[in-house]
Amino acid sequence: MNVSISPASRGPRFAQFLQLARMSGRLTRWQPAAGATVIVALLLAWPWDADASWKLGVWSLRAIAVLLTLGGGFALDDAAAEIVASSPTTLRARMLFRLGLSLAWAVPVWGVSLLVMAPWIAPVWLLWSSLEFAALFAAGLSVAALMARWYGQSEPGTVTSTAVVGGWLVIFALPGPLAMFTLRPQDLGPAHVRWGLLLGLGAVVLWATSRDPSHGRRRRGLITTRYAP
Repeated sequence: MNVSISPASRGPRFAQFLQLARMSGRLTRWQPAAGATVIVALLLAWPWDADASWKLGVWSLRAIAVLLTLGGGFALDDAAAEIVASSPTTLRARMLFRLGLSLAWAVPVWGVSLLVMAPWIAPVWLLWSSLEFAALFAAGLSVAALMARWYGQSEPGTVTSTAVVGGWLVIFALPGPLAMFTLRPQDLGPAHVRWGLLLGLGAVVLWATSRDPSHGRRRRGLITTRYAP
C-alpha cells in the first residue's frame, strides 16, 4: 500500500523551500543577470588573435567579474518584504534562497569564462582571477544584504550596483603599495591577501545579515523567563 506524503508533513523547512522553488520566477529579479550573461557571452565570443596578450585576457576576466557582480546584486531584491501580511517563508529563508540562485547562475558562467580564456592565460592567473571574482561577488552581495537588512530597502539592487561600480573604481585607483588590480608578479602576494580579506569580510557580513532577526530576542526572552523571580 503506497501512502503519499504531503510536503507539509515533511517539515516546515521543506515546505518553505518548495514554495520558494515554485515562485522563484516571480520572486527573483532575473533580468539584470540575463543582461549580464548576454554581455559576457558577447565578450567571450569576441574574435581573439592567436598572439593576444595574456594581460588583455586577465583584464577581460576582471570585467566579467564586475558584470557578474552587478547582475548578482539584484538577487536580494524582495518586494514581498513590504507586504504587511503573513508569509509562508521567513525573510531569512528568502534571502538564502536568493543567494543560492545567484551562485547557481554566476559560478557556471564564470567557469565557462575560465575555459574560454584558458588558452591565453596561465593557470596561476586563472586562480588569482577567480579569487578576485569571489571577493567582488561576496562584497556586492554583502552590500545588498546590508541595505536590505539594516536600511530596510526591499529592492537594494540599484544602490548595490552604484556601490559596486564605485568600489571597483576605488580599487582600480589604489596606488602601487596598496594596488589590488596588479599584473606584476612581485605584488601578487600582498594584493591577493587583501582580496582574501575582502572575501572574508563579505562572507561574515552575509552570515550576520542572514540570521533570523528574532533569534536574539527569543534567547533573551528565554533567559529573562528562566531567571525571573
